[in-house]
Amino acid sequence: MSVTPQMRELFIAYGLTAVAMLLGLLLMRADRRAYFRWPVYSVMVMALGVVLWNLMRKQLLPGEWAFTRAGAMYYAALTLYFVMGLGTGFLLGRLTRRKTSGGSSGE
Repeated sequence: MSVTPQMRELFIAYGLTAVAMLLGLLLMRADRRAYFRWPVYSVMVMALGVVLWNLMRKQLLPGEWAFTRAGAMYYAALTLYFVMGLGTGFLLGRLTRRKTSGGSSGE
């Protein structure tokens, strides 16, 4: 099975988003139900990241940057995917955080 360059880049984007989201879930000590949703949410975040990157690239960056600064644009897109995955992992982890017994709350 040969993988096209576009599919390879899509796998890289998904892997980076999924790892960042998992890191966010682990750091927030999410409940078990968050890990069940993790693969689906990471696909959705990756799709949103691709759309956001395309909009940013077309609206904010000059067209010639695709040729003159291709490497920088590639790593900027990967950084965007990582940040979006990490942020969503933090958010999902916070929403499903395990309650600790004996902890002092502000009540």
